[in-house]
Amino acid sequence: MHDYMKALYHRFETPSRRAEYLDRKIKKTHNQLTRLLDKPERKLLLRIADMEDELRDEACLNSFISGFRLAQGIQQELLADQPPYSFEAEDERQACQRYSQEENN
Repeated sequence: MHDYMKALYHRFETPSRRAEYLDRKIKKTHNQLTRLLDKPERKLLLRIADMEDELRDEACLNSFISGFRLAQGIQQELLADQPPYSFEAEDERQACQRYSQEENN
């Protein structure tokens, strides 16, 4: 289920200009820090950056899942008064409409 929701999230994801701008600034700052630090400190910085990316991805996915569940709950509430959708009933309704139109012509 987690992979399915992740795939849906990536399908509907629409990054904002602000997010892209901030991402560029983060990379620029990261590069500046990397030049100033020694190797052990750089490794720590990279580890922190990786964990931040992972945390951000997880937060975005959790937000998407919450919104998806909310939309699903709203849909179920809206359809509670109506019978479930039936392809056969829809086909029959369309066939009756076509028959009525043919009779009128």
